[in-house]
Amino acid sequence: MSAPKTLLDAQALAEGLPKLILAAERLAFVAAPGLHGRRRAGPGDTFWQFRDFRDGDDARRIDWRRSARGDRLYLKEREWEAQASLSLQLQDTPSLTFASDKTLPTKRERASLLLLALSAILLRTGERVSLYGRTNPLSGSRALPAIAAALLGGSGAAEADPDQRSRRVVFGDFLVPNPGFARQPGGAVMQILDPAECDFPYRGRILFEGFSREPELEAAHAESWAETYRTRLTAQRENVARAAMVAGQTPLFHRTDHPPAQALAAMYNALLRR
Repeated sequence: MSAPKTLLDAQALAEGLPKLILAAERLAFVAAPGLHGRRRAGPGDTFWQFRDFRDGDDARRIDWRRSARGDRLYLKEREWEAQASLSLQLQDTPSLTFASDKTLPTKRERASLLLLALSAILLRTGERVSLYGRTNPLSGSRALPAIAAALLGGSGAAEADPDQRSRRVVFGDFLVPNPGFARQPGGAVMQILDPAECDFPYRGRILFEGFSREPELEAAHAESWAETYRTRLTAQRENVARAAMVAGQTPLFHRTDHPPAQALAAMYNALLRR
C-alpha cells in the first residue's frame, strides 16, 4: 500500500527544505558579505550604549549612577526595536512553474531562493521579517526555517494576519493584464522571467501549451510572431514598473539565466536607499 499523498508531500518538503535554506544563506553571503546588524538608538527595552549628555537632551534621561563615576553626564540609550519592518510576498501563479530549459530553474524556484536569501540578509541585520499572509513577524535563528517551511508548505501552512504597516517586497512574473500593487512606500517589486519569455527564440511550427485551463496555441511560423510578442512584452514590463512606482515601490527585473546574486544585491540596495 502506497503512502498517502499528503505524507509524500511532507517527506519531499522535509528533504528539500534544508538544501533550499543552505542555498539561500550562501547566496545571502555572496550578495552581502561581511554584513552586520544595523544597531541604532530608539525606543526599546534592550540597553545599547552610554553617550555624553548634549545640549537639547532631556535631563530626565541622564543615568546618574554612570555619571557619578566621573565628571561627565551620560545618557543611557536603548536599542531600537523595529516592528515588522519587512513583509515578503510571492505572488504565486501557474506560469511560475515554467522553465524553457532543463538547466534553468523555474521562475518559482528562483523567486523562492531570492525571497529566502533576502530574508537571511534582513534577519542578519536585526530586522523582523514575515511571509505575507503566512507567518507573523519573525526574528532570530528560527525565523528563516519557519519562513521557508511556510513558503514551500502551500495551503498547509498556517495563515497569519497581514501587517499592512510594514514595507513589502513582492516577487512574481506579473504577466497578467493591468498589474497592481498595494500602496506601501519603501518596498520593492521584483519581476522574474525566463529567457525564452524575454527573447522569444522560437522558429518554425511551435505548439505553445497553456497554463491551468488556458488553450493551446499553434504557430506555423513562430518567428513571424517575434516582433509583435517583444513589443507586447516591453509594454507589459513598463506597466509593471509603472504600477510599482505608483505604489511607492522600487521596480526591479531579473532573468533566470542571470546570476541571482546580482538581483539580490540590487534588491537589498534598493531597500537601503528607501
